[in-house]
Amino acid sequence: MKFIEARESLFQIFEENSFRENVVAKNSHCSESTLATCSNGTEISVCYPGYKSKLKGNKIVYDFRVDIKKDGIKTALSHANIITDIYNKIVNGGMNADNLRNRLIESSVENIFNLGEVVKELTYNPCPPNQDLIAKVNGAHGAKQINIKGNSFDLAIEELFTSIKWIVLQEDINYPISSGFEGRKMPFARYIEAIYTTESNERTLESVIQRALAHFRPALWKDMDYSFRNYIR
Repeated sequence: MKFIEARESLFQIFEENSFRENVVAKNSHCSESTLATCSNGTEISVCYPGYKSKLKGNKIVYDFRVDIKKDGIKTALSHANIITDIYNKIVNGGMNADNLRNRLIESSVENIFNLGEVVKELTYNPCPPNQDLIAKVNGAHGAKQINIKGNSFDLAIEELFTSIKWIVLQEDINYPISSGFEGRKMPFARYIEAIYTTESNERTLESVIQRALAHFRPALWKDMDYSFRNYIR
């Protein structure tokens, strides 16, 4: 499913389940809809409207949460959780960094790729982030809330790419590229930066997480290639 199709399907879900009316009534996280069920039974869902949802004039500012239900655990997934999972797959799981980078970049354009091929190519030793890694991530959050549950397991490749598709849509919806904003260019830049830190002594995972949590547009690193962003429209 292309990003534009996924976005329209989200809008339809929101309209059918009274998103606007619940924003007006200040009802937060009162609705939930399943977005995808992975081949292993893991469910990806959307919970809405989020606390930051509001009406700006007659326009809705959308805020929603993407949740995962896996191995009896249900929790939200954030950009920081995805960044940590990507980093962990390479550093502790032994995944080839170049292969993961190429597949993420491929998916960033229009989310058109052969999942079966991706799963076969991105081989690694699945393992949840260890305590040392969680401590790094916790430190990077500072006083901001951390969702440790979101990194209490390893995301299977299908789970990772499916989750990313829906998580980055919030950026496309509220910060559309067509209006001069970053859209999903921002989260994909952070995901690729996470991979870059596994190869560079100059950059750290903590800095990537802090950039993901920032309420401003971080400057691009001069030592990293961001040319893939030119193809995201």
